[in-house]
Amino acid sequence: MSIKTIIVALNEVGLNEKIMTAAAELGTRFDAHVIGLYIIPAAEVYPVIGEGLSTQVYAGHRDYYVEHCDEVKQAFESQMDLNGVKHEWRMVDVKSSLIADGVIPHSFHADLIIVPQKPERVNLEEPDILVENDFTERVIMESGRPVLVIPTVGTFSDIGQQVLVGWNGTRESARTAFYAIPFMRDAKNVTVTWVNSPEELPGTQLAICLARHGVTATATSAVNKDVPVGEELLSTASDLGADLLVIGAYGHSRLREFVLGGVTRTILDKMTIPVLMSH
Repeated sequence: MSIKTIIVALNEVGLNEKIMTAAAELGTRFDAHVIGLYIIPAAEVYPVIGEGLSTQVYAGHRDYYVEHCDEVKQAFESQMDLNGVKHEWRMVDVKSSLIADGVIPHSFHADLIIVPQKPERVNLEEPDILVENDFTERVIMESGRPVLVIPTVGTFSDIGQQVLVGWNGTRESARTAFYAIPFMRDAKNVTVTWVNSPEELPGTQLAICLARHGVTATATSAVNKDVPVGEELLSTASDLGADLLVIGAYGHSRLREFVLGGVTRTILDKMTIPVLMSH
């Protein structure tokens, strides 16, 4: 198991420095090829309610990304060159007005996707120009690949020295735990924890299996019926000084939108450290 191709999604222009830094560091650590993926979306078309059938076209969203393309390309290439990372700039003009529709097909050909946590409007210089609100969720749920989410607040380097694996014996948590092996092999400490587990020794078999991959992990449990599981995981991560949380992502599709599980939603909304997720 190795990470040799990393895609970093660069359309949240105000947050790019943070995720470029993470991509460069991980590209160096894993000797990986880093692809800077930048989507030029189509103009947005809205139906107009009134007499007859008509539409209205808004091109400001597209124009913004066209105008910032060279700036983002230069910043990405400079960061990768500075760190001696093998890299590729990939600007893709898509027919959809949704950034996720452009990112997801490219993610199928990568070992790791790096995206930012959904930002608050007040944190951006361009409050009216945003990647769609469900961008991060869609990449996690539809890519089929491990997705590393970088928080909007804080500075993160050398990610994965103190790893907390949120385990609950499901397909999603198993898949994500094994995707995280390249991080855990280099970690100083790895803790596997199951919040409110029905088992007597939760996570023990996972820790034994990880040991065969060169990962030394400690299996623990946390019991707190009064606090939501997501918040308890974040609290445990803080107590351990973790700098990477590894959890499965849960949810189901309802028409076009994904309805996320409570733990997944809590983590994505309140995360304070990088989180590795997959569905």
